[in-house]
This record gives sequence, C-alpha cells and structure tokens, in this order.
Amino acid sequence: HIVVMTHVDPDADGLGSQLAFALAARAAGKRVSIVNDDPCPSRYAWMDPDKDLGDFDNDARSLQGADLGLIFDANELSRARRPAAQLIATGCDVWVFDHHRLAPDSAISGCVATEFSSTGELCFRLLQALQWTVPAAAAAAIYSAISFDTGSFRFLRNQANTLEVAAELLATGIDTNPIQEALWANRPFDETILLGRIVSSIERRAAGKVAWVVVRPEMLKGLSLGPGAAGEAMPSVIGIEGVLVAAMVKPGRKPQEWKVSFRSKTAAKIGHIASARGGGGHAHAAGCTMQGPIDSWIGPLLIELDQAAQ
Repeated sequence: HIVVMTHVDPDADGLGSQLAFALAARAAGKRVSIVNDDPCPSRYAWMDPDKDLGDFDNDARSLQGADLGLIFDANELSRARRPAAQLIATGCDVWVFDHHRLAPDSAISGCVATEFSSTGELCFRLLQALQWTVPAAAAAAIYSAISFDTGSFRFLRNQANTLEVAAELLATGIDTNPIQEALWANRPFDETILLGRIVSSIERRAAGKVAWVVVRPEMLKGLSLGPGAAGEAMPSVIGIEGVLVAAMVKPGRKPQEWKVSFRSKTAAKIGHIASARGGGGHAHAAGCTMQGPIDSWIGPLLIELDQAAQ
C-alpha cells in the first residue's frame, strides 16, 4: 500500500506527477492512495475528473496500513505536512521525488534530480525505469505537470531531454490543446482583478534591473481566490523589459509570515538568495519564508537582489 503526497498549496507539477504515478502503479497491480495536506485547488479540478485527489481532513483514514509514502515535487518531508508526519509517526518510510536543489544538510531518502525540468518529467522516467505501462490519463497528467513547470515550454534552459519526453507523451495520442487552454487560458475573473492590483504596485530599482512587489493583505479583500493566486502574477513581474531579477512578497499562513518568490532571467541567478534564508529552488526560480514585519528584513534582501542583477 503506497500513499502518494505532494506539497502544501499544490500546483500542477505536484498534482500531475502524483496522479500519473498512482494511475500507472494501479495498472501494475499496486494499491495506491493519494492524500495531500490541502484539497485540490479549484483551478486544477480538471486534472482530477475521477476525484482521486484526497486530502488529510477528509481522507486521513487512507493512511492506515501504508507500507511506503512518496512525496512528489518536494525535497523536504515537512512540506507535505500532516500526511507525511502521520506516516513517519507510525514508522512508515517516506521518500521524496523532486527536481529542486537540496539543502546541504538534507537527510532524505528518495530521488532528487535537478537535471529534470519538472517533477512530471522525472516521474515519467521513473515509470519507464519501473517498466510500468503509462496509461493515457497518466500521460496527460505528466504533460500537464511539465507544461506548468516550464511555463508552456518557455523555460527549458536548453534541456533537449524535456522536449524528447514531450514527444514521447504526444506519441501516446493525448490531446494537449485542452491541457494548454486549462493551464494558460483559464484565469478566474477575480484573479484578473488581483493581477491588476499587483501590477500597479510593482516597484523597480537598480536602474530598472530589479522589479519587486509586495502583495498586501488588503489587496486580496473582496476577491474569491484559490491558493497560489497571487503567484500567478509573477510572470508579469519578471517579464518587464530590462528586468533581470524579480521578487514577490506574499502573505503566509500565519500572522507576520511572508512567502517570497524569486525569478531571474538567464543573465542573473537568485537561488543562493533563497537558500541563505532557509528556502530553496533553482538558480533562476526559488523561494523562501520570512518572519516578522516586512520593514525588518526587506532592506538587506533588496540589496542582494541588486547585486544579483549586476
């Protein structure tokens, strides 16, 4: 009995990877349950027509009797929160499958392979290594994961293997047009309103090479938003002409907790800035969590962003 999880505030990479693994594993005769800390966000409900994505508040019973836990798209056990914590408390092994860089002091089991564009791509190669059949629904889930994490194949960093995997998925006969439309042409109206508020608050510095924005709690008022809605505006921040480094500060789950997302173009790297603050990610896309009033920590952070953009 395998329990499959992904990180809190799940996205299409984590959800697509775990769905694909579950479908292929079941086709291979394995018993698999999906239990995440959070329910599936409404923006990704189309990925789960069979309502396979369970959440801890409603499906914790599915954790009982597990032989193995697998966390997709996170390289820290804590990022899966309650399901992983419960499995660990019962003595169950929990492994990770991810493509983000590990912290130097990480002590985990599983597979972390940063040469992959996404966890979805890693999952596909995992299924091939296991010699499991990849059902059409699993192929569609993997394609969704890869498309999401590469920005519809815009951010490949010259990785030919990603396009090779995409070609193999297309060869299964899946229709990718509905996937692309669901991911990239399906923004809820309230998110569009929030996008306008965020864009109008962007500030620049370092001769226009750095763009940053703070998503204040009041900017979210009066809007019906799903988890991660503010993060959807990040491409608009890094996409400004002349900007090499971008940062977005968003409210966390606790009072005075802030989630900081970093993006950069090819000429600059920002992964080390997140790592130095206990976060992680890639050289050009990373994030961390900060505590306390913004004014107590934003100054040194902006100086580091300026330096990264030089």
